[in-house]
Amino acid sequence: MESFVNNFQSFMLMFARLMGLFMLTPVFSSQSVPISLRMILSFFITLILFPVSFVYLPEIPKDMVTYGLLTMSEVMIGLLIGFMLAIFFAAFQMAGDFFNVQLGFAYTEVLDPMTQVSLPVISSLKNLMAILVFLNIGAHRMVIKSLAYSFEKIRTIEFTSEVNQGIYRALEDALGAMFIVAFKIALPVLGILFLVTIAEALMGKAAPQLNILQLSFPIKVAIGLFVLISVMSFIVAQMEAGFQVAFDKIDILFQGWPN
Repeated sequence: MESFVNNFQSFMLMFARLMGLFMLTPVFSSQSVPISLRMILSFFITLILFPVSFVYLPEIPKDMVTYGLLTMSEVMIGLLIGFMLAIFFAAFQMAGDFFNVQLGFAYTEVLDPMTQVSLPVISSLKNLMAILVFLNIGAHRMVIKSLAYSFEKIRTIEFTSEVNQGIYRALEDALGAMFIVAFKIALPVLGILFLVTIAEALMGKAAPQLNILQLSFPIKVAIGLFVLISVMSFIVAQMEAGFQVAFDKIDILFQGWPN
């Protein structure tokens, strides 16, 4: 207890980074998780990490203004890590948007429980699947592990040209990987629906008396849903690979951070 009292300011710096992380990290940042619960979780995780990570914290300044700026720096580091993870959740939603447009579900919206906004039904399904995969593979523990490693590699944010370029490159790589992950998830269904569209065009050319426009919607819905169910295991595997890519990008950010 004496050690805790003497290092209370350092403890609050670590607590601030955890709060920043939980403000943007998927699942933890959900509207269904109240802020009070995030604060309690941050407090207990800080208690666990503090004995092994406090040696990496910066020296506590003498005046409160500098300490306040240092606290804001810790919050921004947590926000940066959480944002890079949120980018890959956006990839799953993007893949769902590809499905919605091709299947004709773009105008069918439901309330997403994580973001509390209305999304097309397939996008909401992909978000729910991503949450289940996130928890199933233990990614929530990997988030805490990455945060613990961040105390060793990133002590403060100083907006020098080298740091700015490093953050820019990390975000650029993460955004590029987001599109690749979304395309891989959407490719099987989009490929089959593209072939269906070509077949409908040939049928319309061969038999003009058929009302292809009227038949195309139920045909695409039936085939698209069948293919979506058939490749569900492939989609789950791609989601797991997407989370692994996300943590790899975070590790690259840490390793390239100037000391």
